[in-house]
Amino acid sequence: MSTPPTHHVVAHSTPLRSTHLFNPTLVHLHPATELPNQPLAQSVKWSSRRARKARYAPRIHHIHNPELPISLDAKHKLGTAVIRAASVESKLKPHLDADVSFWIAVLFTLGSVVWVVNGFLVLLPIYRSSLNAVSYYRAAAATAFLGGTIFEVGSYLMVVEALNRGRETNFGSSLYSFVHSKADSELHQKHRRSMSEKTVSPDGVEEAGDERWLDDTTSEKKFVWWGKGLWHDIGYDAAYIQLWAATVFWVATITGLPGVIKGFPDNPSVAITDVFYWTPQVVGGSGFMLSAILLMLEVQTRWWKPALSDIGWHIGFWNLVGAVGFMICGAFGYSPLERWVTQSGLSTFWGSWAFLIGSGMQLYEVIWREPTDKKTA
Repeated sequence: MSTPPTHHVVAHSTPLRSTHLFNPTLVHLHPATELPNQPLAQSVKWSSRRARKARYAPRIHHIHNPELPISLDAKHKLGTAVIRAASVESKLKPHLDADVSFWIAVLFTLGSVVWVVNGFLVLLPIYRSSLNAVSYYRAAAATAFLGGTIFEVGSYLMVVEALNRGRETNFGSSLYSFVHSKADSELHQKHRRSMSEKTVSPDGVEEAGDERWLDDTTSEKKFVWWGKGLWHDIGYDAAYIQLWAATVFWVATITGLPGVIKGFPDNPSVAITDVFYWTPQVVGGSGFMLSAILLMLEVQTRWWKPALSDIGWHIGFWNLVGAVGFMICGAFGYSPLERWVTQSGLSTFWGSWAFLIGSGMQLYEVIWREPTDKKTA
């Protein structure tokens, strides 16, 4: 990441920086020099999570500095360096933008609601033996499969989001192009480019944008649905692990459907049930835990120091609680004892509520963003 000539990096950190495995997740910039007849530049902070979640307004700053003549190519680099680095928390406003980050939050919130319903369906027959257990089991199996499927789609979009940081607003047109032919989507693409082909200088004067940076055929701007792994990006690693864990966990929601495992849940084969039903829950839940921990570490300045002031940390924390619940649900399920069966159902119940809290925060996170204000661009 390049920096403006009037700034220098005073701190860039990742909680696992000593391993040299991950890129910095937090960058602080402050004024390095004070030039005559120039306004004093403000300190800015950049966060990889906020950039990935599109909480910084996607605009280009044109830096005018007569004391430091630079080439057109250098100006372009300087502009892109601060596209998302000039935000302060006080500027955040409610902003509904149906990009990939928004749909991730919606899917996980919807999936969590389905899992909460599943938790009720699992617990009610345990505490009220007079209820028809077979009917509740079928309903619970159906909601588990639905919730697992929604989590699977949401986890995949997390990977897409990590691969397309800075191109989140292209999600709608890219999805349209994926579903329809290129000819049908040409008008949609032209409309999006027309909305982006002007930028605003600090003087408030609109300037024509560079067509190079608006062409969707360029590798830098093209929205991708899958790509080469960004293994040094903590956010990408967390998303990839989340997808892997959701896929494994999804197996349990399939084998839990009526008729898939013969005799389940009353008198199934213990070996088959343990391998294909309970184990995917333990493995998948463990993957959810690891993903949540990485997302918490991404916003921390030290691995041991919680970032209590960052909403991203709280999202990761509640997802971690939910992941623990889903994991020990499978662990308790190995035992045939009634008390552990009850604890297994309870773990699903409170784990689902924890996921719902985290998903609700995630929805709040993607709605409250830095507004696109031409006067401040």
